[in-house]
Amino acid sequence: MANRFRSPLALLILLSLFILAPLLASGYFLHAHDARHSLIWLVEYDQGVRDGFLWPRWAPDHSQGYGYPLFTFYAPLAFAIAEVFHLLGASILGAVKITWALATIFAGVSMYKLARSLWGVGSGFIAGLLYMTAPYHLVNSYVRGSLAEFVALAIYPWVIYGFWQVMARQNARSVALAALSLGLLIMTHSVTLMLLPPLLALLILVWLALDWRRAGKPPWRATAYALTAGLLGGMLSAIFLLPVLGETKHIVVDQWIPAESYNYPQQFLYLFQWFDFAWGYGFALPGPNDGMNLSIGLWLTILGLAALPLVIKKRPRRAAMFWSFLVIAGIALFATLAPSKIFWDVIPMIKLVQFPFRFLAPATLFLSLVSAGTVAALLPPREGDLHPILLALALAILLGSWTYARPQHTAVAAQDVSPAADIQFELDYPDMRGSTAFASDKPVTSPKVAAYLAGEPIPLAEIIQGAGAVERVRHGAGSDEVRVAGQTPVTLQFYTYWYPGWRAWIDGEEAPTRPEGPNALITLDVPAGEHDVRIRFTNTPLRSLAALITILTLLILVLLFFWDTIRSRIRLRD
Repeated sequence: MANRFRSPLALLILLSLFILAPLLASGYFLHAHDARHSLIWLVEYDQGVRDGFLWPRWAPDHSQGYGYPLFTFYAPLAFAIAEVFHLLGASILGAVKITWALATIFAGVSMYKLARSLWGVGSGFIAGLLYMTAPYHLVNSYVRGSLAEFVALAIYPWVIYGFWQVMARQNARSVALAALSLGLLIMTHSVTLMLLPPLLALLILVWLALDWRRAGKPPWRATAYALTAGLLGGMLSAIFLLPVLGETKHIVVDQWIPAESYNYPQQFLYLFQWFDFAWGYGFALPGPNDGMNLSIGLWLTILGLAALPLVIKKRPRRAAMFWSFLVIAGIALFATLAPSKIFWDVIPMIKLVQFPFRFLAPATLFLSLVSAGTVAALLPPREGDLHPILLALALAILLGSWTYARPQHTAVAAQDVSPAADIQFELDYPDMRGSTAFASDKPVTSPKVAAYLAGEPIPLAEIIQGAGAVERVRHGAGSDEVRVAGQTPVTLQFYTYWYPGWRAWIDGEEAPTRPEGPNALITLDVPAGEHDVRIRFTNTPLRSLAALITILTLLILVLLFFWDTIRSRIRLRD
């Protein structure tokens, strides 16, 4: 009994504390590539919630204070999770740290559950630890600071588990859970839509082919269930997905993929980088001299290579599942290399992935599962506890990643978690100022910048034609209100981008707006005299339809989840 550890999941969570320890320190890792965004965008999201938006879409301080439909195109679920903790009393920084920590633990737990269901407790424990401590996981947190992608990685195993359960059980509840996992994934990280779902579809096709071969007839029922789960997952994410598809024409997409830095042909990995375990905090660069680690990981490499002879011998148990994971891992790894460019060139929208190294995320997922199968093949199964060799392997895995869990800690000033942080970031990185398709170019500055930096009330509007004065009344994340005293009829211009959905009211009566000037700002005509003028960012018909589809789909998923219980009770009454 001394060698038995009866709570593998508890041990897995306990071991996660070693890589979460940096989050307990004061300060943050603001030098990580997107770490400032993880704070800034929660500030933006929080302002939207406090201005009455249940699903915020507008970031009011972006683009030098002109605002930008950031959360229309950047999946917001990670920030919605952090917002819950902020509303419960955590600071902006504290809420973000809690989200990092929970995503780390959930990644390990969801991988544990998936691998355990396939190959037992020991394999699940090792897979969870490998996935949680994989270099790409730690790079995303402590080097890149990419909160949304990190949270998406935590959902990856849940998605695979959900669809495997659909194939195995073919019941309403499994469809509901698979659809929920896929929908939440899509709403968590925009780029992930082009990473995991295509590989998931390929994996399902492999599973269906294997079922066909085993049963000797087409698996129509399993196909129907899988398609239903996928369709419902897409419908659940409609509140995010439909506006992305319908409104991309309203922004300048090319500015987010500049040829000099974010263009995929310059970012392919070299084969040696998969096995280069040196750590760094720099950026991905054209050529082989990237400043950060882009490796597979020592133990994922060892256990992955050990899987190759096992495939030949048709081991371990669930050999077909094992083989399919190995193939998909190989495809994901291939997508990081230059020979895959032929596919990148012909697949629409994949250029928005920007960095081929992002395929290390699904590669890490599937290699962790391959490693679980390898462990199952090499060690005899034990009921409910861990083999002593696995405890030694866990220690080796932890030691191999320990030094990677070390961010560049920095102090966090009040300005770093304020609206001014967005302005300062864009002053430091002018290429990150978003613009709409209605504007002639990115904004150079705005009348708001000086007030932001000085901590003064932000000016909201000006009279560009006619005589009169403007008084600020209220500023919100998606609404502004001013009082206009016009000696003559005036043309009022708000210091806010015009964008579909912005509406204006003069003394409670709706008034037409138009974009004017090089920055296409909200402009309207106001009669002479004193008037209250209000603008608010509202839903378009497309956004309202998208929200309705999501709500109805959520109700359908609840019904499917409890369908068997409802049906059994109906039968009892009959």
